[in-house]
Amino acid sequence: MHEIPPLPPGTVLLVEVGSTAHGTGLPGGEDHDELGVVIESAEEVVGLDERGRGTVMQRTQTEGTRSGPGDTDRTLHSLRRFVRLAAGGNPSILMTFWAPVLVTTPVGDELRALGEAFVGRHVIPRYRGYMQAQAMRLLGLRGGGHGRRGGGGREELIAAYGYDTKYAMHAARLGFQCKELLTTRRLQLPIEGEPAEWLRAVRRGEVPFADWWERCLGLDAELEQMEADDAYAAGPERARIVEWATQTHLDAWTVGRSDESDRLATSEHQTAGREGADNADRDQ
Repeated sequence: MHEIPPLPPGTVLLVEVGSTAHGTGLPGGEDHDELGVVIESAEEVVGLDERGRGTVMQRTQTEGTRSGPGDTDRTLHSLRRFVRLAAGGNPSILMTFWAPVLVTTPVGDELRALGEAFVGRHVIPRYRGYMQAQAMRLLGLRGGGHGRRGGGGREELIAAYGYDTKYAMHAARLGFQCKELLTTRRLQLPIEGEPAEWLRAVRRGEVPFADWWERCLGLDAELEQMEADDAYAAGPERARIVEWATQTHLDAWTVGRSDESDRLATSEHQTAGREGADNADRDQ
C-alpha cells in the first residue's frame, strides 16, 4: 500500500468526494475520495511546457487495483483546469463547491462561494449523458459486459442482487442532483430526505432492478423538460468566472514579490540619496 504524499505548494482547496460525501455509502464499506485544487506557478503557465500542471492521481492502492474500505484516492487539478471543467458542467467537479472541506484557504473559500456562477441548463446534457451511459452498461448494452445485464464491474453485487447496485445508485443520484442544482443553484451534501433513503436502499440491494430503471427513466424525462425551460439560466456566468480566475492567478504570482519591490525601491532611494550627496560635495 502506498502513502499519499503531502499537498503540493499552491493548494487552495481539498474536499471529500465520493459516496461518503454524497451520504449514499454503506458504513465501513467505502473508500475515501478526495479532490484538490492547486494554483499553478507563473512558470508552469507561461514557461516552455505548454501543458502546464497536469492532473495528478494519487492512490494508496497500486494502479489497476480497485480501491476498498480504508483506501484513499486523491485527484489534484490545476485551478485553470478545474474552472474549465466546472464551467463545462462536469458533475464530478461541480460537487466540489459544496462538498465537505478537508483543507481550505481564503482563495479556496472564494472559489466555493463562486459555485452558483457555474450553474445553468448547459449542465443537463452532461448529467444526462453520465446517467444514460451508466444505464446502458447496467442493461448490458455498453462496455465489456455487452449483452449481460448488471455491468459496473462489481461481480459480488451482480451475484447477490442481479446488478451492480453501487453503480446503479450513482446513476440515479446524478438525476436527483441535477434537478436540485438547477432549482436551488447549489447541492445539499450529504443528500437528504426521501431521495437519500431511496438511493441507500438501491445501494443495499433492496430495490428491484425494474423499479430502479423506472425511476431513472422518470428522472431523465424531467431533466429533458428542464433543459428546454427558459426559467433557468442557459449557461455559466463566464465573465464573472474569468475575472475572478484571472485576478486570483495574478495575485498568487505577485505574493512574495511585494517585499522584493520594497527592497528595490529602498535601494533606489538610497542610491539616489548617495548620488545627491556626491553631487553636492562636488559642487562645493
